[in-house]
Amino acid sequence: MAEFDFNAYWKEKLEIVNRALERFLPEDAEGPEILVRAMRYTLFAGGKRLRPLLAIIGYELSGGKDLEGELLPVACGIEMIHTFSLIHDDLPAMDNDDFRRGKPTNHRVFGEAIAILAGDALFSHAFHTIVQSHVPPDRLVMVLREITDAIGLDGMLGGQVADVTGEKKPPSEEIVEYIHSRKTGKFIRASLKVGGIAAGASTETVKLFHSVGEKIGLTFQIVDDILDEIGEKDRLGKSVGKDRESGKQTYVRVFGLEEAKKKARILADSAISEVEDFFGKEKGKPLISLIKFIVERNY
Repeated sequence: MAEFDFNAYWKEKLEIVNRALERFLPEDAEGPEILVRAMRYTLFAGGKRLRPLLAIIGYELSGGKDLEGELLPVACGIEMIHTFSLIHDDLPAMDNDDFRRGKPTNHRVFGEAIAILAGDALFSHAFHTIVQSHVPPDRLVMVLREITDAIGLDGMLGGQVADVTGEKKPPSEEIVEYIHSRKTGKFIRASLKVGGIAAGASTETVKLFHSVGEKIGLTFQIVDDILDEIGEKDRLGKSVGKDRESGKQTYVRVFGLEEAKKKARILADSAISEVEDFFGKEKGKPLISLIKFIVERNY
């Protein structure tokens, strides 16, 4: 059997997602031209497309057969929601960042008002895109419920509030766990789960995706904390050391650099073991390879 080439697999899926995003938000989309340009500026500024990839992997592992019609509208909507969160996260009232993915942040190019509206528009357009899915209505409702739970009051937005209000406070394990599991973790977990839900996965499979997705999400954010301390600006495409300067609640600040590295590796290894036990090493390779990338990445 041929060796699994994860880089080729990821490149193929990246191209599929980017083509679909062009279709769902073309340059000539209806609406004010500057708003469309601002939305597309950040949406197409590069990026790993991690969340759509997780949705695709979950869908394929669950036996999904109609990637184009069922899953891509959901995957693209997920990426639009993620992009909305980046635009707003970079604003002066939040993290006040000048660069994202090696380019000036949205508000630096279009001004704060248009950047805010571009984020709002991406959030709205995401659901307009998701409901174009051919997934049966009962499953689509479950997909929407999963996504909205992940980004709502006790999800991404609640985590963002805790992130903002936690600045300058003494390092707290309780606060950092809440922030990381909500601001980043829940949406990453949901991305994997909705792939399975869209494909009609069994209850056992969705439970597995819940557990593994939770570990992937926390691993991803811990590695982000580590890279903010020791990463290279050119590789990351954004400023480093800002979390420390802002007094943010991070794993590194709470536990120290070495303990943070150890925690990320333990979580990743546990997630890999779950995938191997459930799907087997061969079938689970796409997800296993992605987990390994997440814990070992340098950008």
